[in-house]
Amino acid sequence: MDYIVYDTEFSQPQPKLYNPNSRFRPNPICPFEVIEIGAAKVNENLEIIDTFSRLVKPVIYRRMSPIVIRKTGIKPKFLEDGDSFTDVITDFREFCGDDFLLCTWSTNDVEILQKNCVFHKLPYEWIGNYYDIQRRCTRVLGLPKNQAIGLKNALKALNIEVDGRLHRALDDAIHTAKVFIEVFNDETKEQLEKLEIKL
Repeated sequence: MDYIVYDTEFSQPQPKLYNPNSRFRPNPICPFEVIEIGAAKVNENLEIIDTFSRLVKPVIYRRMSPIVIRKTGIKPKFLEDGDSFTDVITDFREFCGDDFLLCTWSTNDVEILQKNCVFHKLPYEWIGNYYDIQRRCTRVLGLPKNQAIGLKNALKALNIEVDGRLHRALDDAIHTAKVFIEVFNDETKEQLEKLEIKL
């Protein structure tokens, strides 16, 4: 089995567009639109053996929020040559292979990716079985369950060097995969085996 550690970056309406007097409203099905998917494939020997990185051309929020641009460094012109969400998610599913378990940092990416699939009328059930690396990392570091540690602080706590840019999907996926490898132990394996049974 391979572990597919993935991350998404997403766009959303500009804050001023939340003005109740504005005619524009966030899409009720898909309030956050995926604009990038990145992933690292980790094999059973805990080695990163492949990566996936694609930009998605937005169709819901074509005007990018300055907050998203500043945070991710993704400029609107980058997305002009992006692929459709349908093509990207199809290729991502193919990248995952036949025997895999999705892994993410928290639940946000799972929920957002599923809602994007719903909006585009694509199957989404396969995204729901996943392993939360943030939750595992919080336990390993001895933090309270209600204290969610951010990826940047987790990397620092585990002495993992930041290589690349945080808040870009592929770089975040690779960093998250490194955390996954670092915190993997017998208890992790037992948890993963329970998830495998649900597949």
